[in-house]
Amino acid sequence: MPNFDTLIDQAEAQRARSRFKTARALFLRATPGAATAAGRAQALQGAADCARLLGDFPAALADYARALDVAPRADGALLADLACGQSLAYRASGRPALALKGLQGALKRYRARKDTAGVAFCLWALGGTHRIAGDLPAARRHLLAAEKAYAKLGDGEGAAYVQCALGGVHRMLGLHLRGARYYQRANALMRARRDAFGVAYSCCGLGNAARMRGDLGPALALFRRAEKGYARIGDIVSYAYTLWSLGQTHKLRGDFRAARAALARAETLFKRTGDGRGRAYVQQAYAEMEALEGRPLAALRRLRASAALVKPYAWEARHPRALAALLAGQPALAALAYRGSGSNFCPQSLPVNWP
Repeated sequence: MPNFDTLIDQAEAQRARSRFKTARALFLRATPGAATAAGRAQALQGAADCARLLGDFPAALADYARALDVAPRADGALLADLACGQSLAYRASGRPALALKGLQGALKRYRARKDTAGVAFCLWALGGTHRIAGDLPAARRHLLAAEKAYAKLGDGEGAAYVQCALGGVHRMLGLHLRGARYYQRANALMRARRDAFGVAYSCCGLGNAARMRGDLGPALALFRRAEKGYARIGDIVSYAYTLWSLGQTHKLRGDFRAARAALARAETLFKRTGDGRGRAYVQQAYAEMEALEGRPLAALRRLRASAALVKPYAWEARHPRALAALLAGQPALAALAYRGSGSNFCPQSLPVNWP
């Protein structure tokens, strides 16, 4: 039987190739053979990280908790790393407030230790979490700080993922051309690194940028490229949002049959990962189509379902209010939903091109 170090090396190699299911199995297989508590915690951390990337957030949180139980209290770097991973799992499972608390604590640990790589990663994670929590100016501020930190480190992988995150924030802010430039840089960096997940992720971002510009044909082609990439690596978390984006694009083209087919697939994956935010986006799309088909009562039921799902998310909670105003024939009120968000997004009519 391979020893602990061999299994960890094999797991890391599989993770680097975006083979997260295989990597997770190897990390768990290595765990009992760890000679130290720190080694056991690191193996569990690897397993947890892979579970998170696979969309199995309950398993990820359970593994992070086990790792935190055995991690030496004196190992501040390991504790900070575990707090970061755990916070990202909290974020993905609809608990952004817990995620922010954990990341802020981790950032203090990294700064106290002058761990520049840890600080950069935590700034990136905080940027994404503030985005999910609906504070777009704070998200942009943290991501720009992360961009500078990764540039100083010369870390191409970190820089690429920050570019993707900045693309998403600028899209939400309504700055679509700037967001597209970030996605283009990210895609070039991901291709140079041969990062299978990153290429798919940035293709999805480029597709969304094209969709926001109204270039729906190119958007569909980019989403399909992303879809193929996610299928190859077994990702379902990001893939679900690509399917939602496909549904949005078909909706904007007036092809409601294709839109519903893509959205149904997305909803299945959102349910599987416990993503209420994603499910709310699907319900909103259905509501729009039902309203356009002359079924206002069905649309209102969908809208209520959407509003119930997005209570933990300050940005997404604005969308049902705006959509309700549009359904009521009061487009001027839709703008009020985004007052104070920092975004210039303002839906005027159905169907809505959501950022």
